[in-house]
Amino acid sequence: MWVIGIFFGAFAIFLVLALVKRQVKDSKERKVSSELVLKRSFQPPAGKKSEQMIFQIYLLLASWMMRKNAIKSFEKQSFIVVYIHDKFKVDSLVIANELELAGEISIHVRSVANWVVQKMPGSQERADLIDFLIDLVFVDEDMIDREFTALVRLGELIAVQSVYIEKRVIEYRKRIFGASAHNERLHSIANVATRRRIALAILDLGTSATEDDIRKSYRNLVKKYHPDRNLEMSEEERAEAAQRFLEVQDAYEELLSN
Repeated sequence: MWVIGIFFGAFAIFLVLALVKRQVKDSKERKVSSELVLKRSFQPPAGKKSEQMIFQIYLLLASWMMRKNAIKSFEKQSFIVVYIHDKFKVDSLVIANELELAGEISIHVRSVANWVVQKMPGSQERADLIDFLIDLVFVDEDMIDREFTALVRLGELIAVQSVYIEKRVIEYRKRIFGASAHNERLHSIANVATRRRIALAILDLGTSATEDDIRKSYRNLVKKYHPDRNLEMSEEERAEAAQRFLEVQDAYEELLSN
């Protein structure tokens, strides 16, 4: 009996040591993988870009954006895995593991943006990246000020115009809130500066627009979308023009009030 007891005792010690060894190995592997992510982030590899490099950039920026708003984090993680799997044909488990690792490191968005500018010179490539992040943000069906500010900041760093981002955000909010909620789409945003940028985008203006620019653009757009001037349009086109007309009025009121 004592021999059996010694055997089982030794076997239990062996299992414990094996588990500890495995944990140490996993920890080292995770550390190495994390260091690779850091290297890709801060020291982009030279030479021709690859799908693997771009996949890592998407992952890093997705992780960075998720830190701006933790609401529905599981749904956002699921969206990232599905999106990147479809776009880059990477195994879902690999994506999930890399996303977890990216969440454990400090991401310097300026360093990532520099890589994007160097390796993704095409304007459509960079716009697609911004679109992906906007899609991610709206997984929880709205956007908070921190997310909007982060998108505009990244856009400035990678040469995607803020007007493009603002219009995409307006389109998204329109689909979510519907045509009857045109006031909510703008005034539900708490930050005054954010509301102003969106209002300017609705009027097809940039942030440097003067009061005269605002009034001129408003008059032109009101004439263009006024219901009385679009009687020959189809029913669907008239509905879109009427919605645009309301948005222009809402944006103009917002800019005058501030």
